[in-house]
Amino acid sequence: MSEESLPSVPSTDEAQVSRLQELLRTAEPLVVADVARAEQLLREAQALAFRLGDARSEALALIFLSATSYFRSEYQTALDTLAKAQAAADLVQDDLLTARIENSRGNCAVALGHYGEAMEHYQTSLALAQARGDVEDRARVLNNVGLVHIDLGDYPLALEVFQEVMKLAQQSKSPHAYSSALINTVLCYYHVGSPEEALALASGYLPTLQELHVRQHEVVLRTWILPCLIDTGEVAEAARQAEELLPLALEVDDRQYVVYARMFAGQALLQLGQLGPAQEQLELALEEARRYDIRPLQRSVLLHLSRLYAAREEWQQAYEHSQLYQALDRELHTEAVERKAKVLGAQIQVEILRREAEHERRRSNELAQANTALQAAQEALAYRATHDALTGLANRAHFQHEVERELQTLDQGLFGLLFIDLDRFKQVNDTLGHDVGDELLKEVGRRLTHVVRSSDLVARMGGDEFTVVLRQIRSAQDAERVAHKILNELIRPVEVGGHTLHVTGSIGVAVAPHDGRDVTTLQKNADIAMYRVKHEGKNGVQTFQPTMTEETAERVDVERDLREGLARNEFVLHYQGQFDVQTRVLVGYEALVRWQHPTRGLLPPGAFLGIAEDSELIVPLGEWVLQEACRQAAVWGANTRGLTISVNISALQFEHPSFLPAVQKALELSGLDPHRLILELSESSVLSNAGAASQLFTHLKALGVRIALDDFGTGQSSVSMLRSLPIDILKIDRSFMHDQGAQKEPSEVFISVVINLAHGLNMLVTAEGVESSGQMALLGELGCDSIQGFLLARPLPPRDIEAHLGDSTATSPVD
Repeated sequence: MSEESLPSVPSTDEAQVSRLQELLRTAEPLVVADVARAEQLLREAQALAFRLGDARSEALALIFLSATSYFRSEYQTALDTLAKAQAAADLVQDDLLTARIENSRGNCAVALGHYGEAMEHYQTSLALAQARGDVEDRARVLNNVGLVHIDLGDYPLALEVFQEVMKLAQQSKSPHAYSSALINTVLCYYHVGSPEEALALASGYLPTLQELHVRQHEVVLRTWILPCLIDTGEVAEAARQAEELLPLALEVDDRQYVVYARMFAGQALLQLGQLGPAQEQLELALEEARRYDIRPLQRSVLLHLSRLYAAREEWQQAYEHSQLYQALDRELHTEAVERKAKVLGAQIQVEILRREAEHERRRSNELAQANTALQAAQEALAYRATHDALTGLANRAHFQHEVERELQTLDQGLFGLLFIDLDRFKQVNDTLGHDVGDELLKEVGRRLTHVVRSSDLVARMGGDEFTVVLRQIRSAQDAERVAHKILNELIRPVEVGGHTLHVTGSIGVAVAPHDGRDVTTLQKNADIAMYRVKHEGKNGVQTFQPTMTEETAERVDVERDLREGLARNEFVLHYQGQFDVQTRVLVGYEALVRWQHPTRGLLPPGAFLGIAEDSELIVPLGEWVLQEACRQAAVWGANTRGLTISVNISALQFEHPSFLPAVQKALELSGLDPHRLILELSESSVLSNAGAASQLFTHLKALGVRIALDDFGTGQSSVSMLRSLPIDILKIDRSFMHDQGAQKEPSEVFISVVINLAHGLNMLVTAEGVESSGQMALLGELGCDSIQGFLLARPLPPRDIEAHLGDSTATSPVD
């Protein structure tokens, strides 16, 4: 990215602005050279752009982040990131950003097999780039169009496209675009049966590519050299180069080309008669191709494995792999024919011919046919512009247009607006996957349409939010009745992908003109009413009342103050001591966040953490807490004193992609021994997605960080979960510390069971909320390891903590 193309930002803090520009400048080339490093820089750039209010730079960071997910074959994650990028781009109305986003969406659509959708994205991107005269973006999009031709097997046409791309790349002085086109030209030469020409072109360009340090492109080019060597008889050289290439391919982590490299290595070893090593590489290739659902490569690897077993005269295995190969080959062939029918006949040809028509205005019959196809494509795009692609319902733009029309005819009567938000939809998406979530959204759309009248309008606003426009109603009660009918319809079980789902909704009602005479006000008031339902327990209906606005305004004020408070460093940490229950020796501290509000004074976490969670500000706030706690612990000499520092992690922060890099950064900046850091997670954080939690725990344990399960006993933890996750510490919730009345005996039994269970699983136990000597004595008898509570220490600011560090064996309470 050239310096001239960097986004201009408001002059907020020159040092931060300069840092943001440097992060984007450094990260973009690393996307195809060092994905892990690029992602780390881009997460920092995104967070910094958000704090600066620089939507253009935030959109760029998200576009580049989506590319890191794409190269890891995480296509849905890439699409989700691009949706966030588009939201940021919409704030600055920058067509060049939108062009890049549309191009990236096209890449993901191709990877998912949605070729028609991909071409629509490419056409939109190309039109925007051409309108702005952006030669580099035109080259980028045309390169991807050429790749679609390759997927469709039309290599001669693909060669023409790539030759044009190389001309554009030279014109724009873009080495990355040029190398992409050259690599794809090598691929075309190989597939048209000219391996010698492909090998000569690739070998000649490889040194130049290595000088550019574009490692992902280097992996791709060196991978395609391998089959060229095999086909020209240099099989031993192919095996040698494959062995050299694999470490680099694994490091770059382009998963598709890791599979390619293993497959070609196995093919070469098979031809050399080294059947054992060949089988190892081919089976690894098949396993990874299946894991990332790269079916064309599955097919190729199955064929090579069949040949390998035949060479061993293991005929049963050879036959089984051959059958799998033939079945997958038939399936892919059928899909390829369908793609050609949908794509090759219209959209690709249309786009290439349309670009030529802008310069030469050809009047041939071929161009006339192409223009007809283009008109059909434009009509399809117009439909997509007003309808949601997933559900077929009206989209946000169409909904707003229809509400404006209704507002112009208010003299004909009232109309109602329902704002519907599905309850716990994110849990379905996280636990069962986006495919199940998408099918659920489709079914919800069908049910909403079934409930309302044909004259009413049902729209999907995005995510799990729907709206309904009820035309010509008599009163607010009419709208409420329809809303309750919708609730009853939603609550019926939904069968999706072998799962029985139970869905509820929160519905806010606004009625025009009483609750607003413009789209924005009506929608805001319906949203406010819906939020009231969420606040009161979900699965209900609320009609907007003017008094609700004051409550929501207060919430908006708190959220605004939170954003400003983060920028002005208004948050502080207090620390509560943790003590060995037998010796009462200080063993560590728990960091507890407070807000030093400029007008309201020192606020406890209960006054703001809920809003921080809902607004997702908990992520940057949590990162600050993590860094500050580690820094303070290092200043106090935790490494040499043997003290620990415990930090609470919210569910949203734990699930955010930036969490692991944030932990690494906090440890690196502070110099704190990772074993001194304890991350406290609630049961709900872990149970919401145990599989993802287990994977993240593995990474954290590799760092040396310890993990505590907070508030244990208040959720739904199971022994099997405790056994399967690498948890170090169980924290017994303060609610079990009551030592009087009828609760005494059950609490003692529970605490005893928890302590014995934890020790049996090699975990330590910390009890929270210890406020009396009787409680401490009981915990000592039951074998608890450490305690925390007002008996021995209250949460204190850092300046007061330091006075007590000289006497870590103190047993008297600290007030």
